[in-house]
Amino acid sequence: MPETKELSISRVFYVATAAVAILYIPLAVNYTWPLFFPGAPRLQDGLNTLINGHAYAVGEGSVEAVRHVDYAQHRTVMAVHTTLGAIALGLAMFQFSTGLRSRYPAAHRWMGRAYLALMSVSMLTAIIFLVAAPYVGHFIGRAFDLQLWALALGTLGSSWFALYAIRNRDVITHRAWMGYGIALMMTAPLLRVLWIGLQPIVPQHDLLTNLGASAIVLGVAAPFGAAAAFVLTQPVRARVCVPSSASSTYAWIVGVAVLGSAGYAALASRLPDSIPRSLAAYHVVPVWIAIVITLTGVWHARVRDDGAREQRWRWLLCGVASAPVAACLTVLVSAPVYTAPDAVIAGGMVGAPGPIAVAFALIVYVAARRVSRPTAQPQDSVPSVREPVSR
Repeated sequence: MPETKELSISRVFYVATAAVAILYIPLAVNYTWPLFFPGAPRLQDGLNTLINGHAYAVGEGSVEAVRHVDYAQHRTVMAVHTTLGAIALGLAMFQFSTGLRSRYPAAHRWMGRAYLALMSVSMLTAIIFLVAAPYVGHFIGRAFDLQLWALALGTLGSSWFALYAIRNRDVITHRAWMGYGIALMMTAPLLRVLWIGLQPIVPQHDLLTNLGASAIVLGVAAPFGAAAAFVLTQPVRARVCVPSSASSTYAWIVGVAVLGSAGYAALASRLPDSIPRSLAAYHVVPVWIAIVITLTGVWHARVRDDGAREQRWRWLLCGVASAPVAACLTVLVSAPVYTAPDAVIAGGMVGAPGPIAVAFALIVYVAARRVSRPTAQPQDSVPSVREPVSR
């Protein structure tokens, strides 16, 4: 895949992401207004009602039905969380602008500081709410509660690590982990997009069931999106020479994904009749879409004899292929603590992202290390200021 085409794909991806983030701001800012001003309209529920009907949007099995009392009791905490989080996400979209970074570096830095402050307060208030309020009284409740904890802590950790990296003049690590943290932040608007969009496709489910399915999808899609964006946009130095892996290596990796997917589907098949067994598909299908994307990246890199970029795609493929295995292990480990249904759902929401995050961390670490040690024998790298970029 020519580098110009890769950049074009990443630009389309950015425009779509920015559009969702910006459109989310009024929905999030307005969300808690009815808690302070009874009778005030809620834009999110109005949009959902327009598309899917009143019963789905605010009736039995909806977020409003099971969380209204909790939100009302902690309305200030929720208002701070949703408002500052949405504004922070909107600011984050400008941080990807190369023109802003190069022409107005001071503005880029101050916007980054503002994002970090707003995001941190938003995530801390999310943690306060999670501590103060019980989990949702629905079969997705405990697992989704765990995922919310993981998202809050993961967003804080990745963003503050990005600050640490730039303080050490490690630009590559800084940009990579800022992107990862923003990908986790994007799960908030994407959840709304998915649970509103799923209802016309699977109208037999209530909103919370579709919320759970969407959260399982994002357990793969969010970390993979951050990692794939980095691999697509981070150049490789022309002098890097990394040998290609044998085709049998990829066969073994895909085989691991097959076994893991079959195992997770088998565990989900034992769910009680009251829980849709199709929830497994919301994990397995995104995994295999990600595998197809990574294998396509591998193929294009091999055609161009770009061993370093193939290595990045291969490591990401390993992470994605291991996601179903991690989901199965999470089920086995958590089942004695929670119920079996909780464990199966937690496997998709919380277990699956782990291997993808590890693969991403490895890719970023090697890319940054090769730039900081240009005399070392390279295995993978990115261009420094004085080195040409491969075309």
